[in-house]
Amino acid sequence: MARDQQGIRLAGSPASAQAFDRAMADYFGLGGDPVGRLKRALAGDPAFTLGATAIAALFMIGGFPGDHPEVVGALGAAQAAIAGASPREQRHLRAAQAFAAGRIREATLLWEDILVDHPVDALALRLSQDAYFFLGESAAIRDSIARVLPAWESDNPLRSFLDGLYAFGLEETGELLEAERLARAALAANPADAWAAHALAHVMESGNRQEEGIAFLKASSASWRSAHFMAGHNGWHLAIYLIEEGRFAEVLADYDRFVVSKLGDDATLDRIDAASLLWRLELAGVDVGERWRPAARAWMAHVEDHVLAFNDLHLAFAAARSGQRDDAARLRRSLDDYERFGAGDNVKVTAEVGRPLIEGVLRFADEDYAGAVEAILPVRYQAFRIGGSHAQRDVVNQTLIAAAERSGQWNLARALLAERVAMRRTAHTRQAYERAVGRAAPH
Repeated sequence: MARDQQGIRLAGSPASAQAFDRAMADYFGLGGDPVGRLKRALAGDPAFTLGATAIAALFMIGGFPGDHPEVVGALGAAQAAIAGASPREQRHLRAAQAFAAGRIREATLLWEDILVDHPVDALALRLSQDAYFFLGESAAIRDSIARVLPAWESDNPLRSFLDGLYAFGLEETGELLEAERLARAALAANPADAWAAHALAHVMESGNRQEEGIAFLKASSASWRSAHFMAGHNGWHLAIYLIEEGRFAEVLADYDRFVVSKLGDDATLDRIDAASLLWRLELAGVDVGERWRPAARAWMAHVEDHVLAFNDLHLAFAAARSGQRDDAARLRRSLDDYERFGAGDNVKVTAEVGRPLIEGVLRFADEDYAGAVEAILPVRYQAFRIGGSHAQRDVVNQTLIAAAERSGQWNLARALLAERVAMRRTAHTRQAYERAVGRAAPH
């Protein structure tokens, strides 16, 4: 067995271990080609079982369903070489197999079990972070880093990335001051750390610091745009600042410049960001023209995937606005089948939370605004279960408020906006609240 740069033994050759280290640097840095590196190493070293397991896991983190041929093939390659693997590598394979079967929580328990014995296992740490994000478990995102941080020496090549990861978990649990300190420390150590830039963007979003956020992301874009897996999403954060400030022309120009071309790459996060931006712009009263059509076509190619309810919510935005009458019906039929025949954690989340949210979106698009309120209102405090961040899920509250206004439920709109203005003290929110107060019935 060889050893990775963390000093942990792994099955395969020293060359495979080096490829693994480079792939982990790509994964933490959100750039490069980690899957390509691992595939090339595995082609020359079939005993490199952790490389095969990592390939499967990275495809699934990227939004591929567990039955996709790339995932199935990689898991098969890992299983074929498992006799020569360590107990740690065997646990990695079991975690990836659980993830492929939709048992995301079981996968996180296995990765956390690995981290108890091997706190510097880079793959287990980064995969658990992504899985907790899929589950919407903010405290777990934070605490999974805190548990291992003392074991990571300051000269570890990946050490600075942990500050950015921890910063995001702290922000999602409301600890903004410490989150900002760590995000800035990570960026001081590595200005190209796109996740640390992302964490700081979240801090500024949560702190209602839109103008500062715009300035920060524009000034740092040359650094984070090199991290191609994250560049589009950091651009999305810039766009939601601009939408809050009413700078819609800039958002549309950036969408046409940066987002449209990335839809062809068929990356899940790019599709999510595109649908989210177009929906938010329309909620703000902006005519987005024909921009929905390519976004919808990209999404409808994945109408049967159902990896996460969070993804399906964004698919619903696109299906509702695609211009094709059958797209929403196709989505409903596919979700019906998924609830009946699907397996894994996401089925329950979809049935209990995802479907009401999706139904609310589809009703909203049909101008049944009262129906949208009826669907969304009872489950909005459960929306965290679909995954994603607070900033991403805020689209649910925005849709609910718009539905209340457009259905003439001004007392409800006033109440929802009073709640919102207490947390989001921006000029846009205050104006919306004052408008609702003027239209609501007297107390």
